[in-house]
Amino acid sequence: MKTLEKIHDVLIKIVTISIIILFLLMFGITNLNVIMRYFFNRPITYAVEMGRYCFVSIIFLGAIITTKEDRHIQVDFLTGMFNVKIRFFIEQLGRVCMTVFFAMLSFHTFRMAIANVAVKSSAMQIPMAVPYFVMCLGCIGISLESALNVFLYQTGKKIKKHSIGESEDLAS
Repeated sequence: MKTLEKIHDVLIKIVTISIIILFLLMFGITNLNVIMRYFFNRPITYAVEMGRYCFVSIIFLGAIITTKEDRHIQVDFLTGMFNVKIRFFIEQLGRVCMTVFFAMLSFHTFRMAIANVAVKSSAMQIPMAVPYFVMCLGCIGISLESALNVFLYQTGKKIKKHSIGESEDLAS
């Protein structure tokens, strides 16, 4: 089990470093393009496309970390009306639904990546399989992290902090 945790930690660090690199690349190429366009009247032809692919990659890879931390958007209004046990059940059901949805989406984004191996992007001339494959990796990561969260919450190895000032816990 310790080995799996170490592998998981290394993968999360790789994802985090990838996000940082992609952000710096996106920020740099976008700013360089602005400078080139307005001061030298020579825009970088591939800058907008690269920025778009970096942005989409950041979103999908960032969603893996967000899911790991269980910090995704959720509506507390309805679940806040229930006691902690029912809320726990609803949240677990949501995590299971996320796992299934992103597993199915992984399959379809993988198919899209394979179908677009020969298609080149308009400006950078890279295979369109690259951005689709990043989406696939993101969906796989989200699905795995959701499933891991279901397991960790179910076994009590992870505990959700609810509203401020709420003192109920699962034992009551």
